[in-house]
Amino acid sequence: MSERDWISRYFAPLATAPGAAGLRDDVAELSGGDGRLIATTDALVEGVHFLPDDPIDTIARKLVRTNVSDVLSKGALPEDVLLTLGWPNSRPESEIAAFASALGDDLETFGARLVGGDTVRSRAGLFLSLTLTGRCLCEHPVRRSGAAHDQDIWVTGEMGAACLGFEALQRGEYDSPHVAVYRVPTLQPVSAARLIANHASAAMDVSDGLLGDASALGEASGVGMKLALEEIRFAGKATDIDTMLRLATWGDDYQILFTSEKTRRETILADADDAGVSVARIGETSQKTGLSITWRGEGVNLPETLGFEHG
Repeated sequence: MSERDWISRYFAPLATAPGAAGLRDDVAELSGGDGRLIATTDALVEGVHFLPDDPIDTIARKLVRTNVSDVLSKGALPEDVLLTLGWPNSRPESEIAAFASALGDDLETFGARLVGGDTVRSRAGLFLSLTLTGRCLCEHPVRRSGAAHDQDIWVTGEMGAACLGFEALQRGEYDSPHVAVYRVPTLQPVSAARLIANHASAAMDVSDGLLGDASALGEASGVGMKLALEEIRFAGKATDIDTMLRLATWGDDYQILFTSEKTRRETILADADDAGVSVARIGETSQKTGLSITWRGEGVNLPETLGFEHG
């Protein structure tokens, strides 16, 4: 079973709180609040989300940023953090100190603060989980389910740098500029939250591959997603379709995918420029559901796998 099947079959029936959104989104609205306070959680597992020999400070920063990415994509600013740390005996105390230092630096960078958590010994490898709350800049988080047909599709940043970095490490090319992005995701500034709150009808972060996440957003909103490959900014300036598809399905991009009314195009570009946010319009929604992609107006066959899936 895939991760999504686990969630829908076993855990979604338990998520009866109104703010849980049926576990179909990246964040939950906390009960008893005014709809503006949200929470998200992400885990990192050695050998799955990072390599055993990755520097410990980069693992700490990746843990923070995978969660911050979710919060920003909902039009919210990071607030409080709970940390769960499963530390193996094989790692020395000096690494704990380096981990804590990097964690503190990144929390300060994104305006978050540690308020609690738990630490345990791990018999397998390093295991980390971080829960982050955020404060929405509008009345409620921007869900995946708000897109309508005939809207623009936008994405921030570039796709595929983490993929290129991982492949470089596998070849032993440790000096590749993409290695740093694989280890520590390059997020948009926190000002991106205001852009999403002001303009997005639906949004989510791109963590499991652009094509897979675009498909998920379209499914949640009940709209089709038509993407133009030539409009997407790919790392390494990819030009051939096979490479583009590989980069668009690998994941770990941690950028923001969102939809918006076409009348907002110029305002979005101007506001993004003022906020220092890199953004590109990469397609449009349609009434016919499903994902489709084109290259310079010609249809392109979808790859067998649209994105990364646990399971």
